[in-house]
Amino acid sequence: MDYSSQFSSAAGTNGKVIAARIHPNLDLLETIENICKKHDIQYGQLTSTIGSLRKVSFNYVTTIEPAEGEGYTTAKSMEGPFSLLTGQGLVSPSDEPDKMNIHYHAVISGENNVILGGHILPGTITLTTTDLFIMEVKNIEMTRDRDPGTGAVVTTIHQA
Repeated sequence: MDYSSQFSSAAGTNGKVIAARIHPNLDLLETIENICKKHDIQYGQLTSTIGSLRKVSFNYVTTIEPAEGEGYTTAKSMEGPFSLLTGQGLVSPSDEPDKMNIHYHAVISGENNVILGGHILPGTITLTTTDLFIMEVKNIEMTRDRDPGTGAVVTTIHQA
């Protein structure tokens, strides 16, 4: 049966596992990218992240019927402090030379323990620490492209 209209997928294997601690006052996504570069991770998954944030910038889904050119999400930027309760994501090369796509979603709690979450954007800054694990994935390629059907930027998975 042809499932290509339902999903893209590929089978791969795990490579090395990287454990890291990100220090205070650093851009979270930029530092994750630097960790991947240091350990030569081309494709991977962010399997676990916990910590605290000084500032968070993120997109969250706000509509099921987007206006043309508007997308499905709203961007929000907030000053903390925040607890980073959990986060996970994907790592892949960018179309830009020497850049990585860090596609990362997180759940945070802020003032009065209000829970928020979404797609984390550049400008998210660590407070005291962020601890994380990155698992390298082999024999799989991932790209981030605009889906012609939805207009959203999505991950497409290919067999390497």
